[in-house]
Amino acid sequence: MKKNLINLKRIAYILPILPILISDITILPVYATNKQYENSQGIEFYNADACSVLDTGSITKTTGSVSDNEASVVRHLTTKNFSGNNKAPLNAVQIAAILGNLQQESGFDPKANNQDLYRGIAQWNSGRWDGIKEPRDDLENQLDYMQQEMDGGYKKDLSDFWESNSVSDIEKATYAVTRNYEVAIKSDSASKSWSSDEQASQDVQGWSKRLEYAKKAYIKYANQATGPYSSGTECGGLLSGGMNLDEANSFMEEYKSLEPKNWEENTLGTEYDINGTTCKESSLANCVAFSQYFINRYTSKKAYHLGNGNMVVGDLLDLGFEDGGTTPKVYSIFSANKYTEYGHTGVVLGIDKEAGKIIIGEAGCGEGLDWIKAREYNLEEFSSGDYTYAYTDNFLEGGL
Repeated sequence: MKKNLINLKRIAYILPILPILISDITILPVYATNKQYENSQGIEFYNADACSVLDTGSITKTTGSVSDNEASVVRHLTTKNFSGNNKAPLNAVQIAAILGNLQQESGFDPKANNQDLYRGIAQWNSGRWDGIKEPRDDLENQLDYMQQEMDGGYKKDLSDFWESNSVSDIEKATYAVTRNYEVAIKSDSASKSWSSDEQASQDVQGWSKRLEYAKKAYIKYANQATGPYSSGTECGGLLSGGMNLDEANSFMEEYKSLEPKNWEENTLGTEYDINGTTCKESSLANCVAFSQYFINRYTSKKAYHLGNGNMVVGDLLDLGFEDGGTTPKVYSIFSANKYTEYGHTGVVLGIDKEAGKIIIGEAGCGEGLDWIKAREYNLEEFSSGDYTYAYTDNFLEGGL
């Protein structure tokens, strides 16, 4: 059969209903467990060298993706207990909301000075600036003062912020910090509570940028509320160590949401090379299409004109990806020869070695768009020799 995407409409594999699971950890001996690279659930990072770590005890410098000041802010927010947060450190959504605002206000520069009217990382006005202990341009002094204010006079108005604990709350949390802590309002009539993106744009200054920065910060620091953090940027926006089942299904929903009304009129079709992978439900509902999407979005390589599901790993090895043999690894691409003559392919999104489970992101024609999801299987089955793997570690980079 020709290696041509046009033929993929004939080859999409439909996996029978099997058990399902997920988690996160590599199982290659070369990446043996190293406590320095474990997160709070004891899950090993998939590649300790590819993902910089912001440890709560000491900050490891990254390759320019995270400044020393930003790292210090993250360390403060992950180790200090906030009374408004039930005397606990902030969670990842709350951290992202603060980081998004501070990046917009000052770029994390404690010496930022706007015409002597607004100063420091939060651009405090003269009245509030005077409350910071000397030296006022010291970052730690400013962070202590920010926490003091948030736990003091600003605590009540930040109720939306304290209540935010899931990624769906990121707009609400970011708006609360902008409106009720930064007080970056366009008029005194600005609402104190989150309502909509349109309302936020009307009420507060620089809203689109603040939210954009907050979302990027969440991608970088979403692993845990406390404990080690990956910088994320070298990991392509993927969670270091892999994903749990809920995170993996959110990842798959993002993939499903890419479908435009007409692929031929949308650049995503060209970018991810999914135009020719026709299924009656959607071009997205194709196993090869999803593997191509992952490669083209999250690695520095471009994978076009891959063959059938059982050919994908071989084609990726020809492109320079590392041969993983029959050993699965987080964010590796697999090919399977079983079930149909065309085989199957998908992405390993998480591995739980102790539980003996693996989480797979996959798509397949014939079962409808709802079949595109993450599923949990027995790790033993995916290590049995029926599946081969191409490792993506060396080429993972920032997502689009």
